Amino acid sequence: MGVLNQAEIKDRMKRTDYSEKLLVTPLLTEEQIGPASIDVRLGSSIIIPMKTYVEKQDVTDPAMIRQVEERLYDRRRLKYKSKFMLHPNQLILAVTLEYISLPYDVACVIASRSSWGRLGLVVATASVVQPGYKGCLTLELANLSESPIVLYPGLPVGQLVFHDVGAKGEKASYKGRYHCPTDAELPKFFTSEADEEMRFWGGHDK
Repeated sequence: MGVLNQAEIKDRMKRTDYSEKLLVTPLLTEEQIGPASIDVRLGSSIIIPMKTYVEKQDVTDPAMIRQVEERLYDRRRLKYKSKFMLHPNQLILAVTLEYISLPYDVACVIASRSSWGRLGLVVATASVVQPGYKGCLTLELANLSESPIVLYPGLPVGQLVFHDVGAKGEKASYKGRYHCPTDAELPKFFTSEADEEMRFWGGHDK
């Protein structure tokens, strides 16, 4: 499973067959395409976990996890040139400015950019994007430093590294929980049949 280089990324973006085409839009400048990645920018939609008491976050209990989701998050939309202060040890869910569409034989990984990482800003978790995915990406951004970090919509905060998964003749179809989102999205549990087994492991199968 090789990493696509700049020439391969550009070739994929020029293809007209959408089963093979890599789409990342809008690209505000071609300089976003690096030697082996594409920079992605912070969009306007963010979700902020609220500091409020909950007994626990038990994702095997559908009623409890829905209650947790409703109580813990506050949605905001950042205006052009408005700023958001990300405090130390704070985690937010943010959306990319770019909408992506992956062909059936390409996956990607969301990585932190090194300069931001040295300030303490990292893309925390859930970094793998499956072949066939379409939509904006939700970034889990965390501040690991000792001082606040100011974020503005449009800043390049992450990068996408693309991998050829070598699916010769096979067309993967994304069947996850998140379909064509354009805003930051809350965690979703019990939205597919595969998630139902969590009730069994958590004792909530009745």
